[in-house]
This record gives sequence, structure tokens and C-alpha cells, in this order.
Amino acid sequence: MKVRFWGVRGSIASAITGKDVENKLRAALALATPADLLTPESVDNFIASLPFSIRGTYGGNTTCVELLSEGDEQICVIDAGTGIRPLGNSLLERGRLQGNDEIYLFFTHSHWDHIQGLMFFAPIYIPGNTFHIYSSFADIEERLRYQQVRTHFPVIMDEMAAKRYFYHIPELTPTQVGKFTVKTKAVRHPGGCYSLRFEENGKTFVFCSDAEFNLDTMDEIGSYVEFFYGADVLVFDTQYTFEESLRKIDWGHSSAAIATDIALRSAVKKLVMFHHDPSYSDSKMDDLIIQTLKYKDMAGQDQDLEIVAAYEGLTIEI
Repeated sequence: MKVRFWGVRGSIASAITGKDVENKLRAALALATPADLLTPESVDNFIASLPFSIRGTYGGNTTCVELLSEGDEQICVIDAGTGIRPLGNSLLERGRLQGNDEIYLFFTHSHWDHIQGLMFFAPIYIPGNTFHIYSSFADIEERLRYQQVRTHFPVIMDEMAAKRYFYHIPELTPTQVGKFTVKTKAVRHPGGCYSLRFEENGKTFVFCSDAEFNLDTMDEIGSYVEFFYGADVLVFDTQYTFEESLRKIDWGHSSAAIATDIALRSAVKKLVMFHHDPSYSDSKMDDLIIQTLKYKDMAGQDQDLEIVAAYEGLTIEI
């Protein structure tokens, strides 16, 4: 099982600006010594030594995660935010979905930052491709069609050349989707949302974004701990800092501290912070990771939990 991240922002896409690039260059040059710039090899080593927020970016595309079965045979995609556009280009470059191929799309919910990239996913316009589309919302087809009426977008769904089949997954009902066993569970979010649990050959991947857990609900999360329990990788909504989450009750998102507590209770092996606030700079994301790791150490539990933050291009082998 392989997980690759194509869109990691929440709410709205947030492109890096020219000023951001200037600040990264300024920060890098301030850290450089003459020895770092002597040869191409020394430059490469210097760049590799820089904090991620200086040498790279977490990315500005909205939610899209690729999940591949063992041997990369089956392609699954979770949500179709703006990150699905570069995913489509990558799949074509890999020789996939060029016609007579199939893909499995899962939609957690239909807020725009999770569906707005579908019309820019090149493989859906190629005859011979087959799209199997799953959701625990029985009307997901109607919701997706609605964003493509002529007043919203110039191409309606029926003008997309690939075949499309829609399936409803009842909540908490194990459903076989190709090589994966999939279950869903409703989470607290305005308009509703479902988390997803994928199992294949004894490996487990859980995706839980756009989910609000806070101090008032932590005593009532037994069923969620059961749903997340033992996951090799748990992708979790961490849009807010803990302080922000106290001010944004009922906004539908969680904090990294709450995510850490839940991951520890659920015996998760790796927690991936996700759905980053669009206002967060790369440097703020670095700071948030450091704070989260400190919080985990202060939690006083011996569990070996790894915590990372999602960024575009991050690939995890399970």
C-alpha cells in the first residue's frame, strides 16, 4: 500500500507568492557560508541541510490523496480538490488512465475544496477510462453534477468522455472495493463528512479530514478510537492550533494537539497532520510541527507514535 499527497490545504487553495520566495532566498543566504557555495556538491548539501520551510513548500492545493494497492495495481483517490489536477498529469506520465484503464474515487463530502478539481482531471476526458465513484452520501452524483451546470462551469458532466459509475457505501459497513476493504464513519463537520478506513493484506490506512474534535467531546470518542485503532497511518485534520480551536467551535476542524491525543489513544503508528490552514506560511507549519512533537513528549505516554506534516509530494509506503 502506498499513499501520496497531491493537495494538503484546507478551505481554499493558497499559492506561494513572490514575496514568499524572496523571504526563502533571504533566509537561505543568511545561513550560507562561503564553503557552502564552492561547488555544485556543496550547494546541494547546503540546500539539503536547510529547514523544509526554506528549501521547499508544503504546497497550496486543496485536498487530494492518492492510494495505491500493493504492486501499484489499483489506483484510489480520496477527494478531488485542486491537487487532483497535477495527479492527473502524473498518472498520464506514468502510462496510466490513457484509455481502457480504471480508477476508484472516494468523496468524504462535497464542500468545494474537496470537489473543485474534478473538472481539471485530464483522465476523465479520455474515452475508454472507467471511473468508479464512492461516497457515503447517496446523492454524491447529484452534488458533483451541480457544480458543472453551465452557469458554474463550461463543461457539463455528460460531456466528459470517461465512463462513470456511482456507488453508495453505508456507514460502518465493510465494503470490498477491488483489493481494499473500506469502511466509513460520520464525523462532526458542517454539512456532514465521513472518515475512511482502508485495509489490505493486514495494513490499515485511515483518512479523517474535515472533522471537529475538541475538549468537550474527548470523553465521547470511544467509537472513533475503535474506528482508528491500530492504523499504520492516520491522516487527520489539524487545521487549527489548540488556541484557535477554542475560538472556532462548530467550524468543523481540529487541532494538532487533539489529533495527537486521539492517535495515542488509538495505538496509531504514524499520524499525518493534514488540511493545513490556507493562511499558514511554510515557516508557521515548521513551528507547528515542533510544537506538536513537544506536546507528544509531554503527554507522558511510552507509545512510539511518529508524527509528520503532509506536504505535496510526500509518499508513504505502508
